[in-house]
Amino acid sequence: MSHSHRLMALLLAATLLISGCNVFEGFDRNMNDSDYAAIAGEANLELASGNYIKAHELYNRLIDEYSATEEVWRGRAGALAGLAGFNMFNVLNILQNEAIPPDTAPVIFRAAMTITDRKLLEEAITDMNRITQAGNDDRLFRSLMAALAAARRLLEKYDTNLSKKLDTPDQIDFDTADDKTLSWQQLYSRLTDQTSAFSLERAFVELTLALDGRGTDWMTVSPIQGQNFTGRYTPANRATILAVGNFATILRQANAWFNSSEDKFKAELMSLDGAS
Repeated sequence: MSHSHRLMALLLAATLLISGCNVFEGFDRNMNDSDYAAIAGEANLELASGNYIKAHELYNRLIDEYSATEEVWRGRAGALAGLAGFNMFNVLNILQNEAIPPDTAPVIFRAAMTITDRKLLEEAITDMNRITQAGNDDRLFRSLMAALAAARRLLEKYDTNLSKKLDTPDQIDFDTADDKTLSWQQLYSRLTDQTSAFSLERAFVELTLALDGRGTDWMTVSPIQGQNFTGRYTPANRATILAVGNFATILRQANAWFNSSEDKFKAELMSLDGAS
């Protein structure tokens, strides 16, 4: 080796020793960034293609092997929602175009029939709740999921004759299925407390924010906390917001009869999906 080559080798070795091998660390980091981008890109493509199982696997890999970003949580939520049977366009079509009055709770119960797995839907809601910089699309997504998950929860607890409705044959009382599901008090808190990701009060608020923009001026009040909101809404969007509000209002009325009148408590719950 020539003197100049030996000198270059020594200088390189000294540089690596002084830097603590940062050259190699930077190389590894670039490789990791490249791998992350490749997996994320594949996950997004699978999600867009409706391959929810594969997308879910890839988002899980990103979470397990790298630090999860809001985009990853959002993506995994989309995969989980898809696996649960949730489709945004189908849900909005039912909410705004069914023969059922679009501003009442029964239309939400009709849309909830599209959900095939309530637990996966709630996992999707949990992932979406990790997003702190939410846009209007995020708010719309998680508020609609929360409304449908609430309906499925109530059906699982109180539809004792498995008719997919809350109707007269159901054995609805103050402790129905408490040994298998949340008690009424627990469920009511979960579905009305605005700090809960599954709250109808929160869903109402987020819908008013998400759907504000087109239409005419309108002011509304949230069903549990009585918060005032003003914005511009189309008639269809107003109806969707009011349907969630009606859902929460009926729950509040049912809660007023809890431990007081089983007949009136049952009547309120049956009115949620228009059954008798």
